[in-house]
Amino acid sequence: MTLHDTHKKVLRELGYNDRDVAEIGLALDAGEFTYQNYATDRRISEKSAIAKLGIRSFLSGIGRACFHASAVRGEGLDPKNHVFIKRV
Repeated sequence: MTLHDTHKKVLRELGYNDRDVAEIGLALDAGEFTYQNYATDRRISEKSAIAKLGIRSFLSGIGRACFHASAVRGEGLDPKNHVFIKRV
């Protein structure tokens, strides 16, 4: 995935500075992340992760995983609605 200006804007709204946004962009371009359905532990595609989380929550998770190795994002208490994001 390539970060577009709208994605960069969201990341800045989430508190990331320009250097952080650049690092996140490089990691995304290099495909350094894996995505798993939290309930089933099965890998899912980046596209599926975005569809499940929405772009804002997805970017929040990517930002967290970029600097802390992993993140879990989702809605509500049902683990079927959550995605585990890991930087590899």
